[in-house]
Amino acid sequence: MTEEHTRSTDVVRSYAQAKSRADIQAAMQFCHPDVVFETIAFQALASGLNEVARQNAAFLRTFPDYSVQLEYLVAAGDLVIGAGTVQATMMQSLVGINPTGRAFALPFACHWTVRDGLIVHERFFFDFHQMCEQLGLSTEAAAEKVAAWRQRTKAVAQ
Repeated sequence: MTEEHTRSTDVVRSYAQAKSRADIQAAMQFCHPDVVFETIAFQALASGLNEVARQNAAFLRTFPDYSVQLEYLVAAGDLVIGAGTVQATMMQSLVGINPTGRAFALPFACHWTVRDGLIVHERFFFDFHQMCEQLGLSTEAAAEKVAAWRQRTKAVAQ
């Protein structure tokens, strides 16, 4: 692995560790001001440090024990690809979904684009249905709440 690839994977690893400590301020230090964050399972997109920080803070309020165990990180050019397990317990509501107090542990995959030592794009993949099942939620009802949240978010942005 080249020195540049090592720096890129170190940035991603440090970012993941900060999020696992629920330290949004520290996590955002590894992100470019125009960062784009996609959560594919929620069909959610956040752009810019403030919006990404707000979205992460809301998620971490809901899942205060959120943690990521990285199994691997591989860098190729500006792209860092990783996978592992994400775990969390639902302690607060999320986009109108009532908390269950139950936990999930899911495999995930993620693509990060790192330029000049900062994350400019994160694309986060996990199985929404499995998350809902482990949390004791109806996938259909949860998907409706997430869709309504996306619509509210779009309306506010416009």
